[in-house]
Amino acid sequence: MAVNLAHEARDVEEQYILRVKDPALADELRAALQADDPRAAAAPGGAQLVFQDSDRQGMFVFKGRQYPVTVLNLPSVVESYKTLDDVNLVKTTDIGQVLVVGSAADPGIAPEEAAGGEARDGVTPPMRNARGRIFRNPIDVAPHVVQKVEYDLLTILAGGAPEGLKFVDTEEEWVVDPATGRGAWLPVRRDKGR
Repeated sequence: MAVNLAHEARDVEEQYILRVKDPALADELRAALQADDPRAAAAPGGAQLVFQDSDRQGMFVFKGRQYPVTVLNLPSVVESYKTLDDVNLVKTTDIGQVLVVGSAADPGIAPEEAAGGEARDGVTPPMRNARGRIFRNPIDVAPHVVQKVEYDLLTILAGGAPEGLKFVDTEEEWVVDPATGRGAWLPVRRDKGR
């Protein structure tokens, strides 16, 4: 399947996040996008994304040169906005994947990213290594421990105490010693004769 990025305008808006590892290619792409006519600046051949037999590995073709591209999931969803009047923003889409464009010598992605299919970094600097810093790993608790805690909680809710424990309800009051002026919490004494 080939996707031509320099196609004619359609009703459907397509948005991509390209993470280009080759600085020379990044400069060329930036210059082409900032040109008065981006399609003419990208000629000959324009820009194409080609995915032959995989939905994760493909080729990015720009001005007839081929670069390896890998599709990675972002650690979080990125919202994309545009403005029509330089005042109001309109949300256009949610983006959950990034296209990492490498060079012929360097594919551009770390082996752990390639194996997991997820980008280590988000789009902005605060999201650097987001999966490791922000999102914690799942808690690994043995099923029998979960069952024991659940049983103990149900016992407490029913008015009992967990096995091997005893609840003692003690009423305390703050008492100030008249001689020293220091206070302490002491159990309330009730006369049994009343």
